[in-house]
Amino acid sequence: MPSREHKYYYLLEVLLFSCLGCFSLFFFINSKDIPVRYQETFTTSQAYLAVIILFNGVGLSMMYIDRSIRSAYTRIVSSRRKMTEFMVICAVMLLAVNYLLLVSIKFIIDSPNPFRIESHGFRNLIIVWMIELVVFGLLMVNNFYRSLVSLYKKNAELEESAMKTQYQALQNQLNPHFLFNSLNTLISEIEYNPETAVQFTRNLSDVYRYILQCQDKKMVSLRSELDFMDSYIFLHKVRLGDCISVENNIGNSYDDAMVPPLTLQLIIENIIKHNVISRTKPMEVVISVDENTKYMSVSNCKRPKKEVVSSGKGLSNLRQRYRLLCGKSIVIEDTDDYFTIKVPLLNE
Repeated sequence: MPSREHKYYYLLEVLLFSCLGCFSLFFFINSKDIPVRYQETFTTSQAYLAVIILFNGVGLSMMYIDRSIRSAYTRIVSSRRKMTEFMVICAVMLLAVNYLLLVSIKFIIDSPNPFRIESHGFRNLIIVWMIELVVFGLLMVNNFYRSLVSLYKKNAELEESAMKTQYQALQNQLNPHFLFNSLNTLISEIEYNPETAVQFTRNLSDVYRYILQCQDKKMVSLRSELDFMDSYIFLHKVRLGDCISVENNIGNSYDDAMVPPLTLQLIIENIIKHNVISRTKPMEVVISVDENTKYMSVSNCKRPKKEVVSSGKGLSNLRQRYRLLCGKSIVIEDTDDYFTIKVPLLNE
């Protein structure tokens, strides 16, 4: 639903194009191409209403194209050719509308050769066209400036959100409880299973390295997230007694898809935090991609811990990051038996 500010700008654009239409009609009917005896014919409210509708139809269509281009800013900002083509198309459309308006007036009065424009009529047409180009250009510059400010604002919000998530993830990994459990697990494995202890240490190192590498990134490849998840799951499998597993159904064709960093860590941590996981009640996490929607889903069966109260901060942060990155949101499906989180796969 449009905000009050957007409604204000829409009304302003309608008023602007209405004024341009009325100005063009007034200018043409008072030019030398139109005899004085016919001028009263075009000063009726119906004539001005028709011109207002015409100019608003064309003008608002061009503004819609302009907004569509600006919504794809990151893909076309480096292409001067596309921006130049858009500006040329808008200029030609304005000229065509003014020409058709003048021809229509001459056609209505049964002027001979209505499609032919004399030199003074051509001069008037160019004058009106240039004035409209200046007004339309100023309007586009204003819209571009507002979009640029909005883009900077979203970028700042995204960076702040990403920093909070990365700090939170690092904090979760460095908190005394996690370190205590990890060290106890490592000591136990060193004593009873040295080979596993070496693997545990390597995976623990990989987890910390990945978190630190993600500090300055807004998006990472899905392949790097899945590799990180393998190391992260291994730590919990050793600690919990090999009672958590992941069924990865994502093919290699999605390796280059992008997601916000530590997306899977946040989702897996959420599963471990809120569910009972033991040898008698193992947990299987299923990861797949919907070929139609291009959403990655992470699903698990529900065995909620009674003493844990969900704050919802983690998923809320992930939802906000996706909104800032692509305008899309994550999807949460919570049934009696399963809990599923679906996140969009992005492009660079």
